[in-house]
Amino acid sequence: MIRTRLAIAFAVVAMLAVGQALFVWWAASAATYQVERSVVSTRLLAEYLELAGNKQRLKVWFAGRMLADGVDPLVRDHLIGAMRASVADLRRLSARLPDDARALEVAEVETIARSVDIMESALRDADVPRRDLSPSDQWRSVIQAFDEFAGRDMRDLLRTAVVRQERASARESALLAEALNRARVANVVLALIALLLAAVAVAYFVRRLDRPFARIALLTESLAAGDFSARSDLEGNDEFARIGVLIDSMAVRLAQAQARSATLLQQLDDLVGERTRALTQTYESLLGIEGRRRQFFAELSHELRTPVTVIRGEADLALRNPGDAAEQSAALHRIGDAAIELGRRVQDLLDAARSGTLEYAITLQRWSLPEIVAASVAQMQAVAVHRGVALKFDPYPVGEGEICVHADRERLMQALVVVLDNALRYSPVSGTVRVSLSAEPESWLIHVDDEGDGMSDSELDRAFEPHFRGRSGRALDPNGLGIGLSIARRIVEAQRGSIDLQPRNLRGLRASIALPMVGAKLDGAE
Repeated sequence: MIRTRLAIAFAVVAMLAVGQALFVWWAASAATYQVERSVVSTRLLAEYLELAGNKQRLKVWFAGRMLADGVDPLVRDHLIGAMRASVADLRRLSARLPDDARALEVAEVETIARSVDIMESALRDADVPRRDLSPSDQWRSVIQAFDEFAGRDMRDLLRTAVVRQERASARESALLAEALNRARVANVVLALIALLLAAVAVAYFVRRLDRPFARIALLTESLAAGDFSARSDLEGNDEFARIGVLIDSMAVRLAQAQARSATLLQQLDDLVGERTRALTQTYESLLGIEGRRRQFFAELSHELRTPVTVIRGEADLALRNPGDAAEQSAALHRIGDAAIELGRRVQDLLDAARSGTLEYAITLQRWSLPEIVAASVAQMQAVAVHRGVALKFDPYPVGEGEICVHADRERLMQALVVVLDNALRYSPVSGTVRVSLSAEPESWLIHVDDEGDGMSDSELDRAFEPHFRGRSGRALDPNGLGIGLSIARRIVEAQRGSIDLQPRNLRGLRASIALPMVGAKLDGAE
């Protein structure tokens, strides 16, 4: 069986890999041991050399000290500290030596340590002049402390230690190279054996597995392409023959499932198409309802805001003059008018919610245009005072005579209040909003001039679109809705008029509402 042969081959390869790993571990351990010994010897050599160098530098410093004043004693302390550090490193490194070399090295290091103590003591004594010793005797005493200790020449001791560590370092390096060479040769031999075994196993299994793999691959490609009539044609009792039988059986079942799937897919497509059409219609209906709902609430909030602002402004004015009974009474009357207007807006919007349409009912009658404008200006005076803006109206700049229009007074005032509210909102504090009348052929014009930042030409083209706001408007009032002008235009156009915006020469905008004169010939009128 293929599985058994594969298991045997993998077992042999695994054993060889384990053997090679064990050998590598042993070689690495031996190399590590030799490296550690070599490092210790090298560091001992370096510390001995450093100690000898610092000792010589200290001797030079002492010579300078004896020959001239002004030599920095901190240099002496630094060199003695460095020598003590070297002694400490030598002690630590000596403890890592093998037992056969440790005792000698420890004894030598301790001798050197005591010698350093004697040198330091002699140097510090030399700083204090002694009457019983001449300078030359002090010189010889300190130099003897440098070169001798307990009858031993410290120079010979250090030279012997340096030579000993040089030889030890060379010996350990040679042993390390020898260990690495043995490990390299053994690894090459084991790698060649593993390569030979792998080549034999690959050649055997490739020859043995090539045909069944090719047949199964061809069969799976045919099945993937949708040809469920393909068969493996594998014979025998091995694993591949059994796999071929299973795949052939699966191909039969797939052919049967494909036929059933095609039928179900067609039925599903029909059902999905029907449901999609129904959902699309429902979704479009919901979008329309949602759009109307949003528009309704947007207009509700905008239409309620202005009367509430008027009431608040009138209340503020009344509270500023608590002792003026006439002003209090006038403010209460204006608050009452604003409350009536608020009730009308609520009723309008409730009617719109019930009917599902946002169009306003318009009843045209003959009215004095200056009277309507004056009432609208009076209604917004409290808002103007509250916002710190002057609101002025010149009722007869077009000459004397009757100025009448056919209009819905309440709706026209509603549109004028929207325009005035915008002008007051975007004019600066201490600015002025001017309302005036003018005439054109067959039309009366109401002009509202503000002193705000105005709008660019591209913004003016879109000013009457619902929810559009200019850059300066967004900066001044980020929470605005941008629907006031669209409401005003719908009201004015329902009364056969028009409204537009033009930039003023110096600053701000002019909003102009045009209404037909009484008796004027209108397009489409009988």
